[in-house]
Amino acid sequence: MRKRIEAILRQEIPYLDSAGSKLLLIGFISLYSFIFINIYAPYNINKWGENYYWEFILIGFSVLIFTHFILRTIFGPKRFKIYSLLPWGLMEMGLMAIIFEIAYSPPMRTLQEQISEFLLTFWQIGLVVVVPYTLFLWYAQIKQKLSSFKEEIQYNIKNTNTEGNSELLIFNGENNKVVLAIKYNQLLYIKSAGNYLELFYFTGEKINKELIRMSFKELDEIISDPKVIRVHRSYMVNTVYINSAKKTKKGYALNIQYIPEEKIPVSFGYKTEFEKILQPKKMSH
Repeated sequence: MRKRIEAILRQEIPYLDSAGSKLLLIGFISLYSFIFINIYAPYNINKWGENYYWEFILIGFSVLIFTHFILRTIFGPKRFKIYSLLPWGLMEMGLMAIIFEIAYSPPMRTLQEQISEFLLTFWQIGLVVVVPYTLFLWYAQIKQKLSSFKEEIQYNIKNTNTEGNSELLIFNGENNKVVLAIKYNQLLYIKSAGNYLELFYFTGEKINKELIRMSFKELDEIISDPKVIRVHRSYMVNTVYINSAKKTKKGYALNIQYIPEEKIPVSFGYKTEFEKILQPKKMSH
């Protein structure tokens, strides 16, 4: 349970990286706050006159512009994680509360009254800001997942229709008998296992593993698809099914479609050829 909570807190939030996303967030919070204040009139604002509505919105808007475009550029993280966004949001609400207190609170006689008034203002700001903040992040997350899902579908359709090689890869055993025959567009990757090769391929939605007595040297003589390449002394991959390539000190770490838990290394000796072959592809680094 503890590890799960830690994993959740360490999740990255890429939805607030671009200037457009930041402006969209600030605009959504401002619009929501304006509607909320007009309907519920918190802080007894209705006693002060409707002209204060816009002043409250402008203060909140200015604080968010300052924190996201100036403060974050200087001090903030390049990309938020959940554990870093939480204190950042509290800081923003605290800054709004301080400005509200300076601008609108009546003079207080005691420090205790000032603290009490500040905490009340902070709590009321939280009631206004937390909901649109959360809704925006939820919306952005769903939008990104739908976009990724759509791209993956289009990528799979493209691979199936154009990139996938439907020719057979045939493995012969003793007396030249066929041990295994699969289409190249079914092959995911091959791993060396001593005097054997472990082939990972799919049929329908099922991932299969086959052990073939053969060396990579012998395999090189029968491979005819240029998209199936050697990336390590122990690995050969079908580049059609590479989801991502993350740069490492020695080369890359590959994530393979259908087997996301498997990380396949690209060693230094194969790095240059790997980069040449995958140059037209869009890979994540």
